[in-house]
Order: sequence, then C-alpha cells, then structure tokens
Amino acid sequence: MKMNEKTASSSTNIPPSNPDRIRRRTGWLILSAFVLAALVWSVIGTETTFATFRRAWPNMNEFLHRMWPPDFTWETSEARPFSPPLRLAVLAVSVTLQISLLGTAIGVAGALVFGLLAAENLTAHWVHHPLKVFLALVRSLPIILLALLFVSAIGLGPMPGVLAVAVHSFGMLGKLYAEEFETAAPGVWEALDGAGANWLQKVRYALWPQAARQILSHTLFRFEMNLRESAVLGLVGVAGLGLWIENYRRAFDYRSVTTLVIITMILVLIVDQIVFYLRRRL
Repeated sequence: MKMNEKTASSSTNIPPSNPDRIRRRTGWLILSAFVLAALVWSVIGTETTFATFRRAWPNMNEFLHRMWPPDFTWETSEARPFSPPLRLAVLAVSVTLQISLLGTAIGVAGALVFGLLAAENLTAHWVHHPLKVFLALVRSLPIILLALLFVSAIGLGPMPGVLAVAVHSFGMLGKLYAEEFETAAPGVWEALDGAGANWLQKVRYALWPQAARQILSHTLFRFEMNLRESAVLGLVGVAGLGLWIENYRRAFDYRSVTTLVIITMILVLIVDQIVFYLRRRL
C-alpha cells in the first residue's frame, strides 16, 4: 500500500507534456533537416568539394602568380594593348563616381514619390498595394541584368550604368522609404488634420521630421552600395573601372587588373569611411 502511494506521488511530480513545445521542436527539426538536405543537394550539384578544390589549386596558384606584382608603371609602350592602368585610373574613377552619384540621385527622386504613395498610412489600399507589388518587381531584377538590358537598348557608355543604378535604387529605396513613413507616430498627423492642413502640409510637417534621419541614412548606404556595383557594371560594357578591368583581363594583362582592383578597393574604402562618418553624424 505504501509502495503504491509512493509510486503515485512520484508520478504526480512528472511535469505534463507541453504540446506547443513539442510542436516547436518538431518544426525546428523539420526545418533543420530541410536546410541540411538543401546544402547537401547544393554541394552535389555544384561539385564544391575539397577534391575539386585540390585539383583546381595549381591553376589558381598560377593565376595568382600572373596577377602579382601589380603594374604601377606610368610610361606607355608599343607592346602594351592599352595605356598603363594608373593613367586610366583617374578617368575611370571619375566616371564610376559620376554613375553612382547621378544614378542614386535619380533613384532617390523617384523613390520619395513612390514611397509616399506606397505607405499604408498615407494612401488607400487600391493605391499602395499595387505600388508595393510594382516596387517588388522592380527590385527583383539584378542590377547587372538591368545594365545588360540598357546596354543593348542604348549602347556602350556610362548612361546605361546610370539608368541601371537609378532603377535598382528606385525599387529598393522606395520600399525602405515607405516603411519609414508607415512607422511614423500618427499624433502630429492627426493634430494637423484637425487643424485643416492639406495632405502635402501633413507630409511636410508630420512625417518628414520623423523619417528624415532614417531616409538620409538609407540614401547614404545605398550610394555606397551603388559605388561598389558601378565598379562591376563594366563587365557588360558600362564605362568605368569595371570596363577597364574587363579589357585588361581579355588582354591577359593580369598585373594591370590587380592595379585597378586595388584602386577600386581604395576608392570603396574611402567612400565607406565618409558615409560611415556622415551616418554617425545624422
């Protein structure tokens, strides 16, 4: 009898099972198994193994030796297919910066308008919902694909790069701007609405003071990204650093490629530090 009472009392101390906890653990196990299966599938499909890397290492080692040391010569010679990279770097850096600046400015102008119209707290559902879908479609296109399309439509030069940067920035910043406007506190807006202010006045005095700092921060960060991407658009014919990197690569002048890659890294680092300082000051 005492044994049964002791057994019964000990069984009552067992905590009851928690169905929610079991479901969460089961969900995590299923998700982990799915991720692991996807990784294994990716490894098999891409043949990314240590054996493949070991077989490719001699070619990679030879390629790295051909890229070093960088070519910092200034003099031209008849044996070179192009001018020395240092002579071209000044013009190439200028064009890359111009593409980034102008493309970002055009994208920001469009994103501000569409960001306001796509904010749920500013427009009706039949206005902001289609615009959000449109912005999602625009930013779904990779910037390199946009540049390739604009090069095919317009031709070689910096203008396709400006348009590609502008369209891609427009899609991304439009989404971010709309989210910033949606998170603004409604108190000032309601007070201005009660005072009889029109829509533009309410945007100017109620929303913009709350969202301006984050909008400027997003804009600076986007400019930094556009500078990096502008240096790559030369692969599809857009003028700038990327174009000359591709030209030297096709000419098998890998030392000049290294020089321009180093210049690109220095340029991006300088702009990154400037943008970081400005964002901290906001």
